[in-house]
Amino acid sequence: MLVLVYEVVMRYYFTRPTIWAHETSCMLYGAHFVIGGAYALQRGAFVNVEVLYIRLSKRGRAVLDLITWTMFYVFVGTLLWKSIPWAWESFTVREFSDSTWGPYVWPIKMAIPFASLLMLLQGMTKTIKDAYLAVTGRDFVVAADAETAAGN
Repeated sequence: MLVLVYEVVMRYYFTRPTIWAHETSCMLYGAHFVIGGAYALQRGAFVNVEVLYIRLSKRGRAVLDLITWTMFYVFVGTLLWKSIPWAWESFTVREFSDSTWGPYVWPIKMAIPFASLLMLLQGMTKTIKDAYLAVTGRDFVVAADAETAAGN
């Protein structure tokens, strides 16, 4: 956001626009959002279609999540599988933008497989917790979380 504020000030108050602000902001926002996906997944911030979901018990929700999360694994697995060679090629040739400024784009392209891996790992933790809940009927609690909840 500071990049865009800088651009607006330079363009309209000093009539000295930059050649790099738009492209930089697109790169930063893109990396921010793809990496933020794993964090949103951890916090449960993704949207659910709750017509059926809210009527189920906690155990029923876990079972439904286990079934529907196969689509998540197909999507994120494919994204990871396809983005690794794409990002690696960009890195090996030191790919840069064809704009006037011409920044390197390989660091941003590397963010996609990195974010996919983070989302895959976070999805695996959710699947383990859901499987535990579906089988036992109890929430999966990590020892560190239990100590925090107990106030130790």
